[in-house]
Amino acid sequence: MELKLMIYNIHHGRAMNGGINLDRVAALIERQQPDIVGFNEVDRCFGRRSRFEDQFAWLSRTLGMEGAFGAAISRRKRDQMREYGNALLSRHPVVAMANHGLKSRALTISEPRAVLEADIEVAPQRLLKVFVTHLSIAHLIQRVQVELLARRIAGTAAPSVLMGDMNMPPGCSLWRKLMAKASDVCFSQPQSAYPTFPSIRPITQKDYIFVSPAIETVEVEAVASDPTASDHLPLLATIRLPEAATV
Repeated sequence: MELKLMIYNIHHGRAMNGGINLDRVAALIERQQPDIVGFNEVDRCFGRRSRFEDQFAWLSRTLGMEGAFGAAISRRKRDQMREYGNALLSRHPVVAMANHGLKSRALTISEPRAVLEADIEVAPQRLLKVFVTHLSIAHLIQRVQVELLARRIAGTAAPSVLMGDMNMPPGCSLWRKLMAKASDVCFSQPQSAYPTFPSIRPITQKDYIFVSPAIETVEVEAVASDPTASDHLPLLATIRLPEAATV
């Protein structure tokens, strides 16, 4: 069974010209027709920068996909929750979800980070575990976050996917630590490197899709059809699930 996955840091809907334009994000996704999309930097009524819009609800409604949201930052203003974090949309049923903080005593002074976990029923009695996260830009903090992620991946029995803006270059020590638990879809391809940042003239890869070893990667692309819709390019991968992936 083949599935098309995408990870996209949408920069809270802000295009490179400074305007808020979720229409372009949705149009890009619609053209690519992914089965599952992970998002970073999604606002839910968060602030003036995104016009207090619930971007997760808008994308879900516009694309006709169900999903899950996991806040990294939550603030209550009067009677409204204002949230910022990771999201996931799927053309298949999301049957369970949880949101986990990526924090420890070493991370108390840093921007809060989280990992969204979802079980997706990609076919009757066939589950795919999907994690969506956005790591710190600070290497010391990343080390703790990667350790927490590695433990969570190791405890997963079902075929699984980890995707997100990892803020690290391919081949670094933390990338290798993740590779010990899963496979970078880009590494399996002849091109191997797929720069995603900055979007207008990408020179480095920050966005990744890792899959459990039994999952085969068919094709990978850094989608450059609308490079000014965000400051990152989305990464797109077609994967093939193992035949025995049943529950």
